[in-house]
Parts: sequence; C-alpha cells; structure tokens
Amino acid sequence: MSSQLPIDTFPAWAHLNDVQFTHVNLQDVGEGKGFGLVAHEDLESAEADGTSKGLVTIPHDLVLSAEAVEDFAKVDHNFKKLLEAVGRQSTRGDIMLYLVSQFAQSSRPKGLSPTPWTEYIRLLPRPIPVPTMWAEPERLLLNGTSLEAALEAKLLSLGKEFDTLREVSEDFPFWNEFLWSGEEVSLEDWVLVDAWYRSRCLELPRSGTAMVPGLDMVNHSSKATAYYEEDDHDNVVLLIRPGCPVRSGEEVTISYGDAKPASEMLFSYGFIDPNNIVDKLTLRLDPFPDDPLARAKLRISNSGPTLTISRKGTEGSQGASSVVWRSPFVYLMCLNEEDGLSFQLLQDTSGHRQLRLFWQGEDVTDQADDFETLIQGHDLCPVFKLRAITVLHDKVGEQLTRISRGPSDDELEPLQAAGLLRAECIAAARILKDVESKLLGHALEALDNERTNLLANDHVVAYLGSKEDYPIGQEAQATAANDDADDFS
Repeated sequence: MSSQLPIDTFPAWAHLNDVQFTHVNLQDVGEGKGFGLVAHEDLESAEADGTSKGLVTIPHDLVLSAEAVEDFAKVDHNFKKLLEAVGRQSTRGDIMLYLVSQFAQSSRPKGLSPTPWTEYIRLLPRPIPVPTMWAEPERLLLNGTSLEAALEAKLLSLGKEFDTLREVSEDFPFWNEFLWSGEEVSLEDWVLVDAWYRSRCLELPRSGTAMVPGLDMVNHSSKATAYYEEDDHDNVVLLIRPGCPVRSGEEVTISYGDAKPASEMLFSYGFIDPNNIVDKLTLRLDPFPDDPLARAKLRISNSGPTLTISRKGTEGSQGASSVVWRSPFVYLMCLNEEDGLSFQLLQDTSGHRQLRLFWQGEDVTDQADDFETLIQGHDLCPVFKLRAITVLHDKVGEQLTRISRGPSDDELEPLQAAGLLRAECIAAARILKDVESKLLGHALEALDNERTNLLANDHVVAYLGSKEDYPIGQEAQATAANDDADDFS
C-alpha cells in the first residue's frame, strides 16, 4: 500500500487545506509520546473580551463524519456503489469504507475522486499501538485479562468484515481492479484502518462521531488544557480551557472523554492513563454445558452472558466492601424447569413463531434480564441467589488464577531482547494485569462473603439437605437434564 509521509510535511498539507494554527506548533513532545501540540508563547485562558482563546481551526469540509461520507458518495459514483452494497449499517462501517478507499487511492495514479484525505491518510502513524496490531507473542501478554476474549472476538470480527468487503466488492469491475489486483488491500490494512478509527475518532456536538485532521494529533491528558467544539459555521475549533493557562514550550492537551476502564483505554487508544481510569472489568460467562435450555436462554437475553465488576464509593475506595457486580444473565442461567422456568414457541398474529419465556406460568419475555427481581418472594429465592453467587465466585476465582500465571520479568527479558516483544506492550499489559488482579481479588472476597451468608440461611440449609447428592448450582440441572421436555438447543 501507500508509503507513509514524514510528519514534517503536515504543515504544508494544513496550509493548503486552510487548517489554521495560532500560537502553537506540531512537534515531538518526547517521553515516547511522539508528536503533539506545543505552545510557542504564553497562552492565557481567555481573550480580552472574555472569550476562550482559539488555537486551531479546522474547516468543516475536512471533518470525516457520516455526513461527509454521504457527500463523497454524491460526487463519486463508484464509491456510491460500494457504499450501497456494503455500507449504511453504521457510522463506523461507512467511515472505514471511506478510509480504506482513500488508503488504496493514495498509492494509485487514478481511481476515485481525490480529496484532502487522500494525502492526509499518508500522514497518519503506523502501526497504532492498540492490541489488535500487536504481534501474536505480544497479544499473549494479555492472557488472563478481560481483554483476552475481547481481543479474540474483535480480530475475528475484523476478519469477517474484510471477507465480506472482498466478496461483495469483487462483483464490481472497478472495485475488483482497484482493491484486489496488483498491490491489493490486505487484512492487515483493514486492521490498521480500524485502529485509526478507534484511536482517533471524536464525538462532536453537531457532526457526531467523526475524525478531524489536525485535531487528532493533540494528545490526551487527564489534566487537559484545551477543549474542542464546533463554531457557527460548523468548523472545528480548539480552545484553551477556562482557568488553564499554558506557558511557552508546554504541550497543549485535550481529554479523550470521561474516565474509562483500563481495558477499554488500552483497547481503543493503545495506552493506559493511570490517572484517568475507573476500576471496572467485564467477563464472559459460559452457560452450563449440560443445560438443555442454554441456547434458548442466550437467545432470549438482552444483556448477554456477561459479568461486570466495578468499584463503588469515593476515589481510593479499596477492599471487598467497595466492589459491586452486575450480571442479569447469571440468574436466568441458574434457573431451570424444576424451578418454574419454561420456554414456548408461540405464533403471533402475522403467523411468525416467537420464542417466549415463562416464569411460574407467566410470560416474562420482556423481563428476561430482571430475574433478580422476579425471584423475590419465591420460597427458594436464597437458593437461587446461592446458585448465582457460586457461579460468579468460580468464574472470578478462575480468572484470578489465570491472570496470575503470566511470565515473569526474567522470562520476558530474552524475548524482548530478541525483538519479539516491545517494551511498551509489556508495560501496558503489566498495568492492566495489576489493575484487574486487584479488582478480581476484592471481588472474590466479596462473593465469598455473600456465599457464606447465604449458606447460613435456613431455607438454603433445608434445601441443600434434601439435595445433598448434587453439587451447589447443579442440583436443578441434574433433574432437568433427565426430563423429556422440548429441547431448544
């Protein structure tokens, strides 16, 4: 594909496309952060008239948004055909089609109608330090973290997207020639385009999700000194934050949004800011392999088989008492026909068959994610809760064991020396594991306390006494597995 242009050609591109910089320059900011925006004089937070001082202005025509993609389709009939065949399902998908098209165009003498992005895309960095672009040995550093499964799913999804793009576009002579002959677009290129989108897209007040050339080179800080907005002409402007003066030689920074989980920050941006993360992680739950209703439960649930663990309370809260968990699916997962759960295929007024969920004989399809409430008042409510807590306790314990099994620094050192692992990947994985292992440890303690309290409940003691042949959490499955009910698997 096209070669990357040196970043020192950006000022010429910016001047040609009316991107205006005032009192700031783009330069290497050191500390391994690459390039950023640096003030070349002292900047106060407001002008004499009280308005915020403007630093950068990007014309609306350069903003890559859903609207911009549609506008380009109006002037380029070949792109319109591709958009109609593959796109118009999401803003991300449409912008990625535009980006991969311009990426291919930048290395070809003819093809699509040229735009400023044809040249700008050659200025974008490659590779991006997000985990989807890590080498396979580097991705193994994330084993045991919540990113392990998410990364595997993302790479699988990107592969399917790329295969669909190729399969559909090959039917168009122009696109078959443009994308798939000679220096053809590769899956690695599609992964790169996705990384550009995730790491550089912003949410604008009026244009929505968009990529903004120039503004995407401003680095993040939890103590941002600038913010962006759209002016009366829909141009994007970068302004000094009130009360945040910048001295000459200091970097101007923006915030990439509210604090995020460490896993999300690494996944989207390729780094973790310890000062701007929230203690939160999400794990996938695996339905019981011998549950005949497992597939029906997965189909009927809106929330999906996940467990989200977070920390409540004030900043700096620690220990089991500060941990909260949420998993609507686990209650549905642990209930069976013996308890009063059932599924039926019913025909609606239009003749279509629908899967419906029943609890104690009542249709609760619309409340499939609210079983924590639905079981209240049932004589076996403490038993159902014990099943759920036991499942979560086992899952968290298993995850904590896996995250602790990672290689030691002594084992990583020769791999790094051989060029198989980058130092920044090792450091990012280490931060993520440290954050998540602490949260998992406190969650395990909290779940252990909940389980101990439930095991002392009179209803639970009586019930387990009558079901002592079966392990906790499996007594209902054992009975249901032998029933001759409809199999929805």
